[in-house]
Amino acid sequence: MKKVCFFLLLLVAAFVQVQGQSQKATVYLLRPDGPDKYVPYYTYIDQTLLCKLGRGKYSVHEVDPGEHKFHAQYKGNVKSTPETELIVNLEAGKTYYIAINIVTKAFGKGSFYCTQLSEAEGVKWAEAFVLDKKCL
Repeated sequence: MKKVCFFLLLLVAAFVQVQGQSQKATVYLLRPDGPDKYVPYYTYIDQTLLCKLGRGKYSVHEVDPGEHKFHAQYKGNVKSTPETELIVNLEAGKTYYIAINIVTKAFGKGSFYCTQLSEAEGVKWAEAFVLDKKCL
């Protein structure tokens, strides 16, 4: 009987460990109102396209835990730079909110940058924006 209890305990411990390892982090990408009303922002994680976000929209993604680089740009070849990247160390089971912003210059293209929002601020923004279902 002791062997059976020990085996069951070991089995449950292994199951819990596997469940913890397979969990992902949830990332919200949020694009506020601003310039370029009709131009989508191409959002990337580690040089891989996640979504083309329109103005006033957000997308939700399940991402593996670990360190990741987020950036946004206009359509074209992937070209992130350290100035435009946001590096976030994602933890399993946690939710992150990232705003996609742009700073424009007179008569020129803008520079994109990403900022991490607090959970309270991210939830507030997500409630005000529209979920972009094409990204899912």
